[in-house]
Amino acid sequence: METFFLNSPKRSSILVTDEMRYDVAYWETKFQQMNFPGMDLVEATAYPLTVLEKVNLRKQYKRIKKDFLRYLSYNYVNDLRSAGMSEDNIFYFKKGIIPENFNVHLKIPFDYTGQVDFSNMVLIQNYPFHEDIHKFIDMQMEGMDINMRPLKMYIPVPTGKIYIPLTMYTGSGGKGKHDRSVYAGFSESTFKTLAQKNMPGR
Repeated sequence: METFFLNSPKRSSILVTDEMRYDVAYWETKFQQMNFPGMDLVEATAYPLTVLEKVNLRKQYKRIKKDFLRYLSYNYVNDLRSAGMSEDNIFYFKKGIIPENFNVHLKIPFDYTGQVDFSNMVLIQNYPFHEDIHKFIDMQMEGMDINMRPLKMYIPVPTGKIYIPLTMYTGSGGKGKHDRSVYAGFSESTFKTLAQKNMPGR
């Protein structure tokens, strides 16, 4: 198994051993030990990007993140409450403003085929859950040059669009129905249109 280099003027020649880095059983054990309730361990293959591609993806992510927050505020109200959001927080979500200690996380990183799409985004608490995901990822790059990434990565991926540690998420306002606030001015199809407008090439 090889490694790929990030786009950087400096090229590392550090040799990386593969035994533990690509041993799925090892990382499944670590995944259980670190305890990621309501997450799946997903194997992802590297997809190296140019610097320009990364810059464009990050710009798209910054734009669509606000639309994603609005989408959640009108379609997943019960889940937001279950994740610890107050009514004030939900009000600001409708303006595309994220509360303290929360983040819109990309389930699969750009370097591993992740796209700027609602299906690849999840609202999650920074501490401890978001931090733990990145700790798990960083462990797999231990000993590697800063400009390198493994060709294969094992990534803890939260289920749903809002991470609720108790693993139970209802979605769409609960009991399989959209919350009534969806009719306050924004429908699910509206936000799908917003997402499409922010896709590459638009």
